[in-house]
Amino acid sequence: MGDTRPTAPILDGDLKDPKIFYHNAAYKTNRVAINLEKMKVLKERLGDCVREEGVNYIDKCEQLTRRYEAIVRVCQWQSGKNQRARNVGGILDREKDIKAELRAEGALA
Repeated sequence: MGDTRPTAPILDGDLKDPKIFYHNAAYKTNRVAINLEKMKVLKERLGDCVREEGVNYIDKCEQLTRRYEAIVRVCQWQSGKNQRARNVGGILDREKDIKAELRAEGALA
């Protein structure tokens, strides 16, 4: 039996189609689960770093702290008017650039 987890969302086509809707929902749920596991691993590693470094943990564990804070922001599941756009990895900036290029080519109205 093959791997049934979706590897990418379907962005083109009728998003109200049940097959596409459930595919995208499964993809989002899968990504959230993966990020939660990453968060658990980083939390353990950060705790180990703090215990090992003692009073110098602020300087020595700074990189792990930043990664943990970033993954916590990604894992927050907010919806509605409280939801804020998360520019993880600059994806929103790239999306704006792509749309600007398509408008310049005349492909996007």
